[in-house]
Amino acid sequence: MKKLEKFILVLLIIIGLPIICTMVPTGPVKFMTVTGSSMEPTITESDIVVVNTAETQPEVGDIMSFRHIFNENQSFIVTHRVVKVVDGEYVTQGDAYSKPDGFIVAPEDVMGVMFFKIPYIGALVHFAGTIKGLLTLVILPALILIFQEVREIIGLMKKQK
Repeated sequence: MKKLEKFILVLLIIIGLPIICTMVPTGPVKFMTVTGSSMEPTITESDIVVVNTAETQPEVGDIMSFRHIFNENQSFIVTHRVVKVVDGEYVTQGDAYSKPDGFIVAPEDVMGVMFFKIPYIGALVHFAGTIKGLLTLVILPALILIFQEVREIIGLMKKQK
């Protein structure tokens, strides 16, 4: 394998693996993209948050992901910091805000506690969801691979003659 091909393969693994993990179930670890700026500067929209779904009893200071219904039947996943625990329920706050959220999070709504974040890769996931992203990240690389394979097949056919 040529150096360029090895480099491309390693790059695809480093970038592709977290992107794929946001789309498929990964057991007790969940990879999630971020929308919004409520946790900046700690977590930005260009990050992927890795959450331990086995840890569902966060402590004050932990960053947790939870389900919250904002409007009728519109459930969203929110990732905020726990600022207080009251009778087993959680008061949360986005790091970008000066006041806690206006609701209490029930223990059954907790999805898990954040392990760590992967910076910048989330921007690629958001970009991949656009038409330009699909063309750039899926179709163009596929065409390059097809071109390389066709070139290799033609080279093998010439050697056989």
